[in-house]
Amino acid sequence: MTTMPRTRCLDRLMVKHDGRVFFVKVSDVDWFEASGNYVRVHVGKVSHLIRETMHHIEGQLDPSLFVRIHRAVIVNIDRIKELQPWFAGDYVVILRDGRQLKLSRTYREHLQSRMHGFS
Repeated sequence: MTTMPRTRCLDRLMVKHDGRVFFVKVSDVDWFEASGNYVRVHVGKVSHLIRETMHHIEGQLDPSLFVRIHRAVIVNIDRIKELQPWFAGDYVVILRDGRQLKLSRTYREHLQSRMHGFS
């Protein structure tokens, strides 16, 4: 019996800042944001810009830890504090630090399947 090799999820990101290279644990990331041909990585009050696409980052993240809530936003599920209803059935995702991120209708069902009891 042959088993498929398990795809390994990304556990660290390498970021450059002021000519230095830093390593950021992916589990420390609050959320990822598309920024042109780059991705802005938000960790606490600090953010880093990496030369990567959202699609590529999303494919490397552990789906049990991160969920896409908008075409331009991937959020760490552990950082979600609450969901607030917005206009016309939309929602706003409130993170533990108070940051508000829009949950687009396109990704609402995906988030619902990950967050039991949300309807």
